[in-house]
Amino acid sequence: MFSLSKWYCDCVSDEGHAFIGYWARMRWGLLTMPYAATLYKPAGGATRERYSTRGCATPSVEEDELRWDCSRLGVRAAWSARAPAIQRVLIETAEGSIEWHCHFPHAQARVDLAEPGRLSGLGYAEQLDLTMKPWRLPFGELRWGRLLTPEDAVIWIEWRGREPRQWVFHNGYNLRGATIDETRVQLPNDHGVVELRDSVVLREGRLASTALGAIPVANLWLPGAIKNAYETKWLARGTFTTRTRSSSGWAIHEVVRLR
Repeated sequence: MFSLSKWYCDCVSDEGHAFIGYWARMRWGLLTMPYAATLYKPAGGATRERYSTRGCATPSVEEDELRWDCSRLGVRAAWSARAPAIQRVLIETAEGSIEWHCHFPHAQARVDLAEPGRLSGLGYAEQLDLTMKPWRLPFGELRWGRLLTPEDAVIWIEWRGREPRQWVFHNGYNLRGATIDETRVQLPNDHGVVELRDSVVLREGRLASTALGAIPVANLWLPGAIKNAYETKWLARGTFTTRTRSSSGWAIHEVVRLR
């Protein structure tokens, strides 16, 4: 029996200081593996990452607020909802399922770090629950991103490869048939366009040396298709424009190539 629960939480300040927090627990038969990590990218500075495989408290949601405290990583954070949650079953087959819980698609976040201190701004938080083994995922490339402005939240997920699929949301409204690349998300039916510019790399490399780099045991037994997957994650200035208005904020987006 395999299961993986993975949380992703972020916050970007008005000045462009970016924080990402991860919490995960994998169970496979008798093996249980906890994992937590933080990524902090000061505006104009280098990315700093911290990892723990000794367990941090699970992020907890109560009504309209998410809290995550992890003393091992020197972080205490909270996200307060600005929009309702979104939930979808992304895939369900005989090999397992992937459930996406976007608890906070648009939130006001505050993050206290041991160093450099408090960070506040718009943020986002989601949880993925998988019973499908990651090396059996039905796609070769994943594109994911979110743009948050004071007025708008645009979220996109796209699978490319054997079973292409796409989910795009604007302020909670599900849209079908967007065109997505590294600098632009064109929403269908003249619903609007996301323009991404001035991108900076938050993290790049094979998963074996980035997200999995702090888990030596994982690199011993995970299949090469996962360890050798290549990710690029960016922070970018973003603008959402329709025929009648525009709004600007910060975007975090990524491409992960499995094959």
